Amino acid sequence: MKKFAPAKVNLALNVNGVNDRGYHDLDMIMVPLSLCDEIDIELNNAQEDDVEFIDLCVPDENTVTKALRLLREKCKITHHYTIKVVKNIPEQAGLAGGSADAAAVLSAINELEGLDLSKSELIELGQQVGADVPFCLINESARVQGIGEKITRIDTDWCFDFLLVKPNKGVSTPLAFKKWDEGDRRQWNVDAIEQAMIVKDHDQLMNSMVNALEEAAIELVPEIADIECLALKLGADRAMMTGSGSAVMIFSKSGSVLQRIEKEMKKKYPFVQIVQAG
Repeated sequence: MKKFAPAKVNLALNVNGVNDRGYHDLDMIMVPLSLCDEIDIELNNAQEDDVEFIDLCVPDENTVTKALRLLREKCKITHHYTIKVVKNIPEQAGLAGGSADAAAVLSAINELEGLDLSKSELIELGQQVGADVPFCLINESARVQGIGEKITRIDTDWCFDFLLVKPNKGVSTPLAFKKWDEGDRRQWNVDAIEQAMIVKDHDQLMNSMVNALEEAAIELVPEIADIECLALKLGADRAMMTGSGSAVMIFSKSGSVLQRIEKEMKKKYPFVQIVQAG
């Protein structure tokens, strides 16, 4: 079975503070992307699972192996699988590549084993793998709150293209949140971003997008700010980091402007791609 694992971006990310359990309480607008990892999953005759990330050195304990182990324990699965992952989503970019892979594997094994687990049951398992896995299982534009477990679909079918650029360095999510903790903890309201998605208002979206972790991430990877400044200089309507970084979203109503910026960014940065959101 072949599965595609779509990346996500945050059009809004606000940190409300820290909850009683010590986790950051978030309020986000998230959308899936056309950018996907590719995963092949097949039964094997061995006594163990074989998980391979093509052309990458990945620790034995990763989101795919964790998702598979949790599902095996819950449902008493006796079969074993060969799983090959082609990574197209860059790591440490704020694009939920690892979470997307875990979600795809949970969905695939649920289907292959005929487990008939509901979406809510898969989400419950996914929460144990990573905060973005529940959204990746839903894979629709949504407002995501709490630590990723509260997901409300946004009533929109809006799809749009933008440019995604990742600098040479990634951002550690724990370090980004640590920097936020040490900063002024400014609060943002994301209602306007949700409304812009519903009415498909490009200008409102550009004017209201927020990312509370951006300043913290720029302290860790200054190239993020360099990309944003260059994008605006080249005519972008807006440039903003997604998630905890380090990838930057670059927006323009004009496809030709995006292509011009893409051409310039490819001279300097390792990952540059026009993608579709929604």
